[in-house]
Amino acid sequence: MRGFFCMFAALALASCARGEPSEITLEVDQVSHVDGCNVFLHEALGGEPVLAFVGHVCDVPESFAKEKNWWGEGQRPLCTGMSVGDCLRFGKKVYCMVEMDPGKSVTLKATYENLHDRRFDHLRPIR
Repeated sequence: MRGFFCMFAALALASCARGEPSEITLEVDQVSHVDGCNVFLHEALGGEPVLAFVGHVCDVPESFAKEKNWWGEGQRPLCTGMSVGDCLRFGKKVYCMVEMDPGKSVTLKATYENLHDRRFDHLRPIR
């Protein structure tokens, strides 16, 4: 019985360690690979309101993050303006901005998870 419990605990810990982090920090002018998407933070502006400009593209290899054209072929993706509390979907998760260090970085937190492959309105909160 004790061996079964130890094996179950080891399996649970191993499965927890492999997941995507719940919070990510994007640095200005650097590409990050988040949940299957390459994400680029163009600017993080202070002031009222604080505003970040983020470009992203999904379904590209993670290796593209190291390339000059991190988005792959075609035109560079458009930027999305974000303030604290705004959210973007990367892969099957929705990440919301929780913090900004103007001129340096923004922190996004995985807040919702998509439950259905074909419908984007089936979300559940991530705890």
